[in-house]
Amino acid sequence: MPKINFRLSDGEKFEALWALLNPEFNEEGNWTVSCGISAVYDDYALVFNYETGEHERAYYSKNDETDMVEISERVKVYIVDVTEAEKNTLDTLRALNGGTYELVNETLLNAEETLEKNAEFSAKIEELNETVATLNTEKDELVAAAETFTA
Repeated sequence: MPKINFRLSDGEKFEALWALLNPEFNEEGNWTVSCGISAVYDDYALVFNYETGEHERAYYSKNDETDMVEISERVKVYIVDVTEAEKNTLDTLRALNGGTYELVNETLLNAEETLEKNAEFSAKIEELNETVATLNTEKDELVAAAETFTA
């Protein structure tokens, strides 16, 4: 008989994740809540870990063989209090960085290095332009002097 895999509803995902994140939430565990779930997304849940006082992403996947949800990784995240203008700036920065905040500092340092190199090249170009102008002036003077001798 073929096995049919079902998609989990949002409610089923929430309940499965709640059970995984709060193994002591039963009579034997004195109904202890370790984590609260703020939101459930396609591949992770945003949770608050009461034990550490930190927010986390709990990445999960569905095991099709057992029709169970498994948490693969929990990563510390930060919830940031920003104004609308600050949020717009962060959104722009994220968009410029390929849709993520990861390695933004490294990207900015690379951009600063590129700007410094461009400034150095611009200074060298300006210096060379001045040298060319000086040489053209000297050439014109020499041509004028040569014309005076040939005339």
